[in-house]
Amino acid sequence: MEQINEWGGIAGSLSAIFGLLALILFNPIKRYIQRKREERKKLKEERLKAEQAARDDAAAFRKEMRDAMARIDKTLVTLTDDIGDLQYERLSQAQEFYTAQGWCPGSKKEMLCQMHKSYRAKGRNHLSEHYEEEILKLDSKPRDQQA
Repeated sequence: MEQINEWGGIAGSLSAIFGLLALILFNPIKRYIQRKREERKKLKEERLKAEQAARDDAAAFRKEMRDAMARIDKTLVTLTDDIGDLQYERLSQAQEFYTAQGWCPGSKKEMLCQMHKSYRAKGRNHLSEHYEEEILKLDSKPRDQQA
């Protein structure tokens, strides 16, 4: 019986030693693991915030680019209209001049046909359709030089 008591005392001492060791070793390890988890969580949150900021910046950039492209498109439409107006004016002047003169050089006919083609490509066609036909019907040289 004494031996059982002695072994019980040893077992109790060993349990106390293991308990103290567990407290001494387990708590720091547990705190270390908890700290590492918190650091990983914090890094993950920071990474998510950085990714969200990058997405926001990209979205803002795309919006800015769309706005800039819309402004450029509006400007191009205005310029195209202005060019169309100038082309019409030039075509009508040329038609008046060359029909009054009675002749038109071949190179000018070709240039005016190209201008009329560009003018039609802009969706404009009013009043100028017959100009090309009239100019093409004109002689390429003055009547007194034709022989």
